Amino acid sequence: MPAIGPVPRQERLQALDVARGVAVLGILLMNIWAFAGPEAFFDYPLAIADRPGNPVATWAVVHTLFEGTQRALLSLLFGVGAMLSLVRLEERGGPGSARGTYYRRTFVLIALGLVNAYVFLWPADILFVYGLAGLCLYPLRRLRTPVLLAIALAAFIVPASLRVARIVDLRALESASTEAIASQAAGATLREDERKSVADWDKELKKARPDPADEELVNGMRIMQSGSLAEIIVHQAKVSLILQTIVAVKWWFLDALSMMIIGMALCRSGIFTGSGPPGRYLAMTGAGLAVGLPLALWQTNTLLVADFHPLAVEITNLGIDVRRCALALGYLGLILWFCAAVHGQAIKRSLAAVGRMALTNYLSQSILCGLIFYSFGLGLYGRVTGYQLYGVVLLIWGVQLAWSGWWLNRFRIGPFEWVWRSITYRRAQAWRSGPSAETGTPASRSSAASHSPP
Repeated sequence: MPAIGPVPRQERLQALDVARGVAVLGILLMNIWAFAGPEAFFDYPLAIADRPGNPVATWAVVHTLFEGTQRALLSLLFGVGAMLSLVRLEERGGPGSARGTYYRRTFVLIALGLVNAYVFLWPADILFVYGLAGLCLYPLRRLRTPVLLAIALAAFIVPASLRVARIVDLRALESASTEAIASQAAGATLREDERKSVADWDKELKKARPDPADEELVNGMRIMQSGSLAEIIVHQAKVSLILQTIVAVKWWFLDALSMMIIGMALCRSGIFTGSGPPGRYLAMTGAGLAVGLPLALWQTNTLLVADFHPLAVEITNLGIDVRRCALALGYLGLILWFCAAVHGQAIKRSLAAVGRMALTNYLSQSILCGLIFYSFGLGLYGRVTGYQLYGVVLLIWGVQLAWSGWWLNRFRIGPFEWVWRSITYRRAQAWRSGPSAETGTPASRSSAASHSPP
């Protein structure tokens, strides 16, 4: 029986690497807002409309085209990679060995997520949640595709149900507050419950429309712009604790799990082998964009017209999972169509290199953005807004595209991939290519099309 180890380079699927490269670069389109300033800037761009970079128009374009889509695409590809890995591990080592290797791999990912959140100071890290969701994938690996899709649908329904309940509560709270204010204007003395309704609704309005002059926001910006390293660590750790517990459990976990399960189901279709007609990729793109883009345009326009009223925010969020899933599938179809095309080989190689080092490139975005925006670097936090942010994005993309190719011309895997794989397979991986560098045995090419993990 062949030794269990990482997939040899010659068995990798280029389309999967290219798609992963696009997704890891694309996720910075959204993350850059949180790297560069308070979350409030993206949540309520109208409050910073007078700042340079035309932030409202930039927000509208980014929100319409990319909100949630790149994270969804990366989650989907994680599910594809997990399914391919499990098939290959069980072929080479049997179910018992495969189970231990897979769970060890997943727990290492959780640990790297914690490193990203608390050492590299990126509170919105997704690796921690991906690891938690990944723990659920092993028991699902042999379920029939319709069952997988039913589970994914259930994972979509839960957050949608929470949002419906939230809308009902907000409507009742707004109505109670309006009635209380009207009674007070008529000269009545408000009861305790009426005063509470007014105060609670005011909190909801301030939450939906955060003020950049708010004392807490101002203090946070001061720390990130000019505070000591210790202050930044404490500040980011507090945010990480909230995001990686409350937000992750309530929203991110099912968000990731649903798309991973769709990825597992999609993996069985063989679309990543490029064996099907290119027309099916264009059909996939057309269907995804036809569903996702009109919904995205409606959501963006509704928020701007309603001045981000709390009810408008929640109502538009009802369709967020449909929108992000549809657009992610549409973008994936476009990527796979490009991969099946004859031309653009140099671009494909560059993107595939980024995808082969997806973990390293994702984590290095935290490091690079910290050096650009936090006080121990250039201290540009809160000072760069709107389309100015995308100058930074292009710079980082250029660095990652160039260095991924340079690195892989000299070394077999990226630095963080080396850590991940060495712990997963319980032996130090070889840095440089060789006839048996991947697994300790000559590589088998017999099943390259279907058994190629990330």
